[in-house]
Amino acid sequence: MSGVSYFRNAKNFVAKNTTFNTYVSGIDALQFLYEHAATGAMHDSDERYPPPICHPGTREVVLVRIKDWHGFQTRPGKPIMWVHAPAGYGKTAIAGTISKMLEEVENLDFSPLGATFYFWRTFPERNSPARFIITIANQLAVSIPELAPHIENAVKGNPMIVRKALEVQLMKLIVEPFKALGELDDLPNRLVIVDGLDECINSDQERRLERWYAEDQEKIQIRIL
Repeated sequence: MSGVSYFRNAKNFVAKNTTFNTYVSGIDALQFLYEHAATGAMHDSDERYPPPICHPGTREVVLVRIKDWHGFQTRPGKPIMWVHAPAGYGKTAIAGTISKMLEEVENLDFSPLGATFYFWRTFPERNSPARFIITIANQLAVSIPELAPHIENAVKGNPMIVRKALEVQLMKLIVEPFKALGELDDLPNRLVIVDGLDECINSDQERRLERWYAEDQEKIQIRIL
């Protein structure tokens, strides 16, 4: 907080034992969240351009399996799909191709791509989960408009959420907003794509998120690749 901006031209006054509360309101809440997000971790960020994708005719079996698992209106028995392969197999290119495919789907009144996050060891904003939940929540507020006001309320209620523990961020910015929507049966699946977990330098934080999501997966209508 800048004292100059709050007390411009003020003279001859004394303030003692005073607490100042700053509230983020309206669309500013999402802008506030955006300013704390790792925007370079998104699939279409300038930082990653041009994003790796599969060459035509390659990895087709894997791509079809992912699309069949995801679906738009169904609830897969397993909401998380792991793509395991040796280094150099092209896992990042697979993730990029799926992102591109979902963005280009036509004749839908919703965006099947919920959010993306690409970890990368040499970029401070992308080599730990510190900004992961904030970045995902900001994208979900855009791809799922029904969710936006509930995420905004969470930020307005406590702007310091951007400095809270990952578990708190996950609960306040994702789990509780989804719960606020009520019945989720008619809400189409969105896919959240997370790539490069082996690039994450804090595996303990990663495991904490996995455990927390496993406990609340039935309350969240998203699938994670």
